[in-house]
Amino acid sequence: MRNIATSTNNHATKATIQDELFASGNFKNVKRGEYTAGDRIGQECVAKEFKTGSVFEDHYFKEELAIIDRTQKIIDSWHDAGIINRTIVLNTPEIWEYEYTGHKVLVEPIIKNFEKFNSNTGWADNTGGAWSEAMQALSHFSYHTSGGQFLLCDLQGGVYSDGYILSDPVIMSQARNCGPADLGPDGIRSFFQRHRCGKFCKKDWTRPKILGKAVFPMSQADGQRMIAFIQYISGAVQGAKLGLFGPIFEVGAAPTSQP
Repeated sequence: MRNIATSTNNHATKATIQDELFASGNFKNVKRGEYTAGDRIGQECVAKEFKTGSVFEDHYFKEELAIIDRTQKIIDSWHDAGIINRTIVLNTPEIWEYEYTGHKVLVEPIIKNFEKFNSNTGWADNTGGAWSEAMQALSHFSYHTSGGQFLLCDLQGGVYSDGYILSDPVIMSQARNCGPADLGPDGIRSFFQRHRCGKFCKKDWTRPKILGKAVFPMSQADGQRMIAFIQYISGAVQGAKLGLFGPIFEVGAAPTSQP
């Protein structure tokens, strides 16, 4: 019987979003909010806005959801292979719109206990923890199971009772058609030049042929940005409790924009 990975979804139709910036990645800004209608009413969420590109154009958002869909298929295959006995869950965003401006955002449930395991340039958290080992193996597995066409990386999220929730992953591809963080074949090779197989990687898993030096340098700031991001989130949580954030805006589901 096929083991299908579950995913966390909004299960809501409306939320209020803080105007204050909650966090920032390479390609998106993140704002904190709270669901105000639907099954998750009263629970926290985040709204992710692209830094570049039109916030009105469906292309950017549909591309993001296509990455999520492919990631889910990779995770399903990972579970089918029975590599670990814990569940990996994918945080699945939806395209919503601000009520007064029409700007599109990606809304998803917030993740607590956030940590990062690797990046698309090959930085990896090699602290030796079980989840760190598993996530490096998941990246390697994605390349193997796709016949070398894709690499799932930039793995980050949070631990929950019997598994792990992933959010905002990156897929790099031979065709370089999986969004702005897709560094293509050179990125895949750069990643594997820095990848070190751990206890969950299998000896027969394929990897690309490596010639010369990595095309994309691994930023020394990757680890520092990760630490700063976690510290910022910790401060943001306290700020929310103390009411320090600015104006809020209404955002709602956009049915015509759904995949």
